[in-house]
Amino acid sequence: MGWPIAIFVGTAMLAGAFAGYSETRAELGHPALAPWAGAMIAIGLGAAAFALYVRRHADWFRQWSPRKRLYWIGLVLAGTLGLVSAIMLQANGDTDLMSDSAMTPTLAIGLSALWLIGLVSALIIYHRTIDDHERMAYQIAGLAGFYAFVVPCPMWWVLARASLAPPVEAMPLFVLSLTVNALVYCWFKFR
Repeated sequence: MGWPIAIFVGTAMLAGAFAGYSETRAELGHPALAPWAGAMIAIGLGAAAFALYVRRHADWFRQWSPRKRLYWIGLVLAGTLGLVSAIMLQANGDTDLMSDSAMTPTLAIGLSALWLIGLVSALIIYHRTIDDHERMAYQIAGLAGFYAFVVPCPMWWVLARASLAPPVEAMPLFVLSLTVNALVYCWFKFR
């Protein structure tokens, strides 16, 4: 499994090189690359390299059961969804992924459609392939993530009304919920 990791790291390094090149051009007064261009080129080259790797060394992939193949396809789909979402957000000109700045209606509609279609597809694939052990870990983690959202939310709201805390924001609570969800899921799945 060393080559897939090398391909992933190489793709990330190439995307970083494009970002650095674009930033240097902007500092020198030349037009910068579109924010998404370098990342898409790097991802395209990385996908091509990975496809060549799988084609050349496909025996290990063919040995997997159909369930395991579908499971990993679902995970790759979800990861690609996150990567494309991040690239689309960066293309808006804002480098902070957790920003609350305004975005164009086209970008908002595109991201909403991407998340709806992509997440529903990935979740259907995921739920068709998991076993009872993983389903239990998923359900307990979902409940823990829910609690991580609903317990601090009203406390924050009350403290904000008394001017003891900043106004309630959804994204920090969302990130807390996802973090708790991921930690609990990993604990129950891999212990």
